[in-house]
Formats: sequence, structure tokens, C-alpha cells
Amino acid sequence: MTHRALFAALLVALSGAAHAQATISLDSFDLNAPEPAAEPATEADAMRNCIVDPAACDSKEFGGGAAISLDDVVNLGVVDRSAVKDKPQQAQTEPLPSIDLEILFAYDSDQLSPEAQGKLAQLAQVLRDPRFGDATLLFLGHTDGVGSAAYNQALSERRARAVASYVRNVLNLPYGRIEARGMGFSRLKTPAYPESAANRRVQLVLVDR
Repeated sequence: MTHRALFAALLVALSGAAHAQATISLDSFDLNAPEPAAEPATEADAMRNCIVDPAACDSKEFGGGAAISLDDVVNLGVVDRSAVKDKPQQAQTEPLPSIDLEILFAYDSDQLSPEAQGKLAQLAQVLRDPRFGDATLLFLGHTDGVGSAAYNQALSERRARAVASYVRNVLNLPYGRIEARGMGFSRLKTPAYPESAANRRVQLVLVDR
């Protein structure tokens, strides 16, 4: 066989192999497989979705936190009792819109890490949504169950104030529109595992005065 004929035969063989590899049959697809659920495009989208519809929030971080009612907010001294006395009892006891934020702090520190600042910058972007424009922003600091109640109460207050101050500065909010309180370990996210890191978070509650 000449060199030219040998080269032509080699091309034919390679072409056939490529064609065989490119062939896809219907057996390659599961036509009955469920379509994957749509994921939020960004973390900010997930935050927004969980604030707007807490019941539909399936985020392990942003959802599943302690339910905070208007009655709780009154007891924390954020809203005066006289301001809500005319509201129906159901409105005073049903949960307010809220999300949990896993904000990273160094041990025994209230200094925000760069990662925490990035997450709060996204939250500030979400809170520019006109739907949240009239709400008071209440930040609640939570700790895990390790240590004394007094220590954790003080630490949770410092961390809540740090988060509230950062968001206030980014959004240029008046002081009357943002509040911070400490909850210590009084409302654990995972009561069965009080030492879990999931309990160490800052909760945002939107209060419509």
C-alpha cells in the first residue's frame, strides 16, 4: 500500500471513531427525572426571599431562627406598649419578618471580620428594597450555650451593636430606624446542641411601627 493510500485509510478510521463517540441515544437521558429547583442567583437574593416570605425560606443559615413577635419587641423596649395597644392580639403575637446571619467574630471580640463586612454589605443592598423602607431594623445578638449567662448576654449585646452600627453607616440611616439588643443564649437555634456554632448568629427583625 502506498503512503497516500495508507494516510487515506487512517483518516476514514478516525472519522468513524469520532462519529461513534458523538452518537447519543435517548437511553442517555432520564425523561422522568424531576427538574432541579431554581436556586437564588446570589446570596443577596436568598436574603431577600427569606425576609419577604419566611415560611418558604429553606436556607439553613437565613431561616429557622427564633420567632420574634411584636410583643417580644415591646418587651425588649424597642417599641412602647402604648404604640401597639390598638393592634389586634393576633398581630401582636404573630412572628415578624426576620432572617439569621452567621456573622464571624474572633473569640470574645465584637470586631467584624472582612467576611462579615462583605455579608453585611450584601444585606444593606437588600434593605434598599422599597418594600423595607418604612421598617425599623432590629438586630438581635445570639450566642451559644457555653459560658455564663451574664458573659453571653454582654457579648451578644456588643456584637449586635457592631452589626447595627455597620449597617447604619452603609445605609446612612437615622438612629431611630435601627436598634440592637442582646439575647445571650436565651433563644438557641439548635437547643439540642447548645454548643453548636449555628447558635452564634445575629438576627435581623423588621418591625413595622
